Amino acid sequence: MPDADGASLAAMYLYGDVLESVVERVPAADLAAAARVSREWLRAVRAALRRRPRRLPWLVVHLQGPRGVGGGGGLRCAAAYDPCSGAWLAVPAPPHRHATPSHVRLLRGARGDRVCALSLAGCVAPLDAPTVWRVDPVFAAVGDRVVALGGACRLALADGGDAAAVEVHEAGAGWTACDPMPDPLRDSAAATWLSAAATDQRVYLVERTTGWASWFDPANRRWGPTRRLGPDAAVATWGVAPGRVVGAEERLVLFGAKRADKEAECTVVVQAWEVDGDTLEQTPSASSDAMPPELSERLFPRDDIDDDDDEEELDDRSLSIGVCGNAAGGYVYNAAEPANGAVLYELWEEGKAKGSTTAVARWYWVPYAPADAAVLAQPLGRAILACSPVGLDELALAVGARGPR
Repeated sequence: MPDADGASLAAMYLYGDVLESVVERVPAADLAAAARVSREWLRAVRAALRRRPRRLPWLVVHLQGPRGVGGGGGLRCAAAYDPCSGAWLAVPAPPHRHATPSHVRLLRGARGDRVCALSLAGCVAPLDAPTVWRVDPVFAAVGDRVVALGGACRLALADGGDAAAVEVHEAGAGWTACDPMPDPLRDSAAATWLSAAATDQRVYLVERTTGWASWFDPANRRWGPTRRLGPDAAVATWGVAPGRVVGAEERLVLFGAKRADKEAECTVVVQAWEVDGDTLEQTPSASSDAMPPELSERLFPRDDIDDDDDEEELDDRSLSIGVCGNAAGGYVYNAAEPANGAVLYELWEEGKAKGSTTAVARWYWVPYAPADAAVLAQPLGRAILACSPVGLDELALAVGARGPR
């Protein structure tokens, strides 16, 4: 934050349109400090954000070391990447009185992803425990509701219980049981095997290896169509993220990774398709959009193997793609090796595609935060990657404790 003399000089010579023009060029990490200079600067920051909103979500990496490291519950830390400035920020961990829970899960949401803690009784803090004991569920925030899908502990299921059970939580009403997952998803009814995307209306699920997909509407307690997404039969692993909102229609971005030909520039080819949110069919006249090979090569580095026989042993089971995003864009990463980095993708804004038949406007490399890679180097170190829009309140919390990396 500027010192008193610097703030006085800045307030004296920077005001009105000139101030707003300057603020538009200030990195997001410094906006919180700029907003505290004076009321006029605060108004300028808000006006600049309204005029030129920073659409892209931040990449947030939550890390948890093995139990017994950094205190009884394991070392915890988090970092956030600002796509506008290209800088990483250290995020202070919230104070906690007890050991870090061993079960930490990702809560997908259209308004930003969150990380929640599960107790051994299956409790989702700060909500009451679902009626079904879950160990690997998909959690999603859809509007004001929270949805728990699958991941039930089979050993704890009562007679007639269903591991693919679905429950919806509403404020004041608690958890309500709904129809379980559709049959094509039942054998993979756990967060490990499902890619999930949440919007303000629905939660979408895609089976990572087979491409079977469906959506659930918690407001109306109903499932949509179930379809096997297959724009490319050679794809070995799938991921899904929210796409553009065109009029009143929701769209998804489907990502697929497959082994490249031996003569190709990269080891793995990553492609993206735009999918209609209602029918789960590929958008008419849309074509696939391939990640630049130099970026996919950094996500999935080529092994230094000379023996052709050994290279053939690298089967598709070793491929695992992760995706997180919102209607503006998001991040693709190697789920098996998140420390390799990530690739930012930005979606076309409505009306600005300029005749393009693809959904992705640009791809950009995001290096991993070096300090976080040290945690992953520990045995059993674990990373959860999420993304979220970041406003002044969140920036004030992060920047107030630590500066940019």
